[in-house]
Amino acid sequence: MRWLLAGLLIAHGIAHVVGFVVPWKILTSKEMPYRTTILASSVDLGETGARLMGRMWLGVAVGFAIAGAGLLARASWWYGAALALVSVSVAPCVVGRPDSRLGILANAVILAVVITGTRLGWLV
Repeated sequence: MRWLLAGLLIAHGIAHVVGFVVPWKILTSKEMPYRTTILASSVDLGETGARLMGRMWLGVAVGFAIAGAGLLARASWWYGAALALVSVSVAPCVVGRPDSRLGILANAVILAVVITGTRLGWLV
């Protein structure tokens, strides 16, 4: 179970990288076009605001990868880091809707597995 959750944390972190590479115009696609708006295109952040959001996405991506590695290494801090990252990750997922709607579900699954798995001793 520990390996599965670590993989989920790292995969979710990789998914967050899209929120960085698109606003920074490193990569765009038909499914993820460049835009400067949030909240279903109702608020325009401009190019600078979009890049700032991109930095948030990247920071959370790196954090999830580190938390996954911490879990694999059985570091004492991984649990608190994972909970904090889920809390922080929800914000860009909510404002990035509809493109990031699956991220909200992923955060809920991660939160449930982290809490349940820890309480049941599956992540030892």
